[in-house]
Amino acid sequence: MAINPDIRDSAYQFFIEEAPELLQTIEAGLLNLSSEHSTAQIHNIMRAAHSLKGGAASVELEAIASIAHRLETIFKALYSATLEIDTDLESQLLQAYDCLRLPLMEQIKTGYFDGEQALALADPIFILLEEQFQDAISQSQTYMPSSADLGVDMTKSIFEVDVAQGLEHLALVVANPSEYEVAGELRAQAEVFLGFAELLNEVEFGAIAQSALTAINAHPERGLEITQKALTDFESARQAVLTGNKPSVSSCAIETPNDFCAIPEADLMTQQEFIVSEQEDNIPLLEDIFGNALTTLEMDLEAPAEVVPRDIQ
Repeated sequence: MAINPDIRDSAYQFFIEEAPELLQTIEAGLLNLSSEHSTAQIHNIMRAAHSLKGGAASVELEAIASIAHRLETIFKALYSATLEIDTDLESQLLQAYDCLRLPLMEQIKTGYFDGEQALALADPIFILLEEQFQDAISQSQTYMPSSADLGVDMTKSIFEVDVAQGLEHLALVVANPSEYEVAGELRAQAEVFLGFAELLNEVEFGAIAQSALTAINAHPERGLEITQKALTDFESARQAVLTGNKPSVSSCAIETPNDFCAIPEADLMTQQEFIVSEQEDNIPLLEDIFGNALTTLEMDLEAPAEVVPRDIQ
């Protein structure tokens, strides 16, 4: 599965640099699951799969994204206290993980993998787990771990780290618009923020993200000024959440996309106000860019007559 030449090299490079670490997070978590079947542990491996799913989709590795999506669903079922993690189940989960790891590492090393073959090999392994986890998967669709379950204030953590890093990236885009596809950058980040808002039930923050998406989709040619204004509103909302106040759905809460074009020039922040350091520690996390890029993918392939899963070595 060759990479579309229109995909920016920097986005693909970022993905393949971060993907091995996320794979390692999943593998280590699965190997420790029998001794540490905790909500926080499951959340970590599920979030890593979620990040790989979104990242793969954003660079058009659709088969990888499909596999990661099914793996994420299976991992989410592990929240269920009724599932007993024994040696046999650990082996099955590692086989399912290999269905993601092997083609993804082949893509990273060679620049190519056979998407149809990867899907065909993964399908019988996933079907077996999905049937086995049927009740737990159904229950997990509406389950969301609490801050107490995770041992952390999830809202505070996401707004202090993930949202802040996403805004730093947008600020870098605003400061260097010639180096980025500005409308696409805002669209991707707003979708991530919308996902955070739905996850945390931050309705006002979600309204800002949705308004920014509406505006940029209607007027991509005005990407820089829309991004500037959205950046101001996102940061104001972030500060409000962190101080325990309800965010104000200000100028981003527009009724029509045209309202964005009527914002006075004086109200737009300057690029200099949000110039950020390009040091490595300010580079956004992979999941900040890709985490919510795709939630549902459809696969259309014929199952092979017989598939023998690869044994874990």
